[in-house]
Amino acid sequence: MNIREHIKNQILILDGGMGTMLYKSGKLNRGENPVLLNLQSPETVKSVHMAYLQAGADMILTNTFAVAGEPNFEEIIKSAVGIAKEAVEEFRQTAEPRGAMFADVETREKCRFACFDACVALNVGPIGEMLEPLGELRAEAAYEKFKLQVLAGVSASADAIYIETMTDLAEAEIAVRAARENCNLPIFATMSFEENLRTFMGVDIPSMAETLERAGADFIGINCSVGPVQMLTMAAELKKHTSLPIIIKPNAGLPTIVNGEAVYDVTPEEFAANMRKIIDDVGVSVVGGCCGTTPEFIEELAKI
Repeated sequence: MNIREHIKNQILILDGGMGTMLYKSGKLNRGENPVLLNLQSPETVKSVHMAYLQAGADMILTNTFAVAGEPNFEEIIKSAVGIAKEAVEEFRQTAEPRGAMFADVETREKCRFACFDACVALNVGPIGEMLEPLGELRAEAAYEKFKLQVLAGVSASADAIYIETMTDLAEAEIAVRAARENCNLPIFATMSFEENLRTFMGVDIPSMAETLERAGADFIGINCSVGPVQMLTMAAELKKHTSLPIIIKPNAGLPTIVNGEAVYDVTPEEFAANMRKIIDDVGVSVVGGCCGTTPEFIEELAKI
């Protein structure tokens, strides 16, 4: 898939929550780093990728979001990209054409050629340390950490770099710049905003748009923290401040804690209906799901 060409004519559909699915599998306990399953239980990770591909995802993200703190991060990234690539190839060999999932004949005809061309993005999350002066992490050290992740992903044949869930604009800018200066792959970058339209670190949407576009991102957007209802206002605000293709990747609504577990308040059908409103009212190019979303959410999203 030529990602940059794809979004000129079609919306790019991302996958949904990886951690959500790994916890559901029973292979991951609370407090454990999900990235370790790339080495400990690769078939579990692959099964999640397959489920999202079968649901209609055009791009799947590697299970590497929290890899920065692991001493063997390069080995983990190599394994994670390999698992995702293997899932894509198996999907191409065994899946029915995507249009077959739709009962409506017109929809089925529209979708029947949009199959078997999925791609793999290296998922890059925050480092997990505060940059100076709030913390002890120097900008140069942060750049090196992101650079090495990107190079490992490129070496493993990732198709894109997907930087997400950033709250510190300085860290997000460093991550995008490290990717732009060390690869020629499409670069996706999203930050996580609260309902007040600022990140946890106080960053506003116009500043994010200007900084990440200047740093070299190809796609910018918003993920996590809130559901699609709350993200409509955020998407509209972002549209005012960028000409780049926009990414919208909400949670499955707002969580409440029940017996120590996060329970989300939006159904797959409600999620898709509200995402359709964002697509129609704002005009976005890349959509997917974050925390709490499952293949059922992505299937409903694909149907719209």
